[in-house]
Amino acid sequence: MNPHPSLPRMPSPELLNALCPFRPVPRCAEIQARRSPAVFALWEAWEKEAAQECPVPFWAAVWPAAQVLARFLLDQPDLVRGREVIEIGCGGAVASIAARKAGARTVTANDIDPVALAIARQNGAQNRVSLQFDCENRVETGSVGKAQLILCSDFFYTRPESLALAGLLAGWRDRSITILIGDGGRAFVPADYREVLREEWVDADADLEGREKRAVRILRY
Repeated sequence: MNPHPSLPRMPSPELLNALCPFRPVPRCAEIQARRSPAVFALWEAWEKEAAQECPVPFWAAVWPAAQVLARFLLDQPDLVRGREVIEIGCGGAVASIAARKAGARTVTANDIDPVALAIARQNGAQNRVSLQFDCENRVETGSVGKAQLILCSDFFYTRPESLALAGLLAGWRDRSITILIGDGGRAFVPADYREVLREEWVDADADLEGREKRAVRILRY
């Protein structure tokens, strides 16, 4: 029984294992994450199982920018080694897992979607890394705790949330916090970044993205 009827029920392990199993992450074969080869089929099955409307399971895909950001962190461990890290809007937490594997002292995987956070926990356990998890709306509170490095990828879809986060970035940067953004060409990514650290074309899910490739950049804000 769902104790909070307004919230979607967690998909059952049987459903996840059938339609969203653990698979190696593209570009990061050393990381496994739950990834669905057919997100809309998973969505339909989830709603049928839950007997209620459920949000699109965006956590069932490792989005292009998350793939490139995770690979970048694994390739550049000096950026994260020994540091306290938070990933805002972590989804399945692939970048968080990469940061921990690269030697971060602590990593907080943050997302306001409780199902995404539950999937992130499963992904962390599958990769045998220790992560902290929280569902605080960091954009509303403006708090990143003691973080020395902020990660964010494929966040800037909608204007209100994007402008709200962009309004916080400069303040965090003024506190000498390093900010890395994985940008998959989203409409509202901040334009006042300092430099592009990596840029490459990545295969995309055409059903989700409406295209087969996306240009991804890693931005130091």
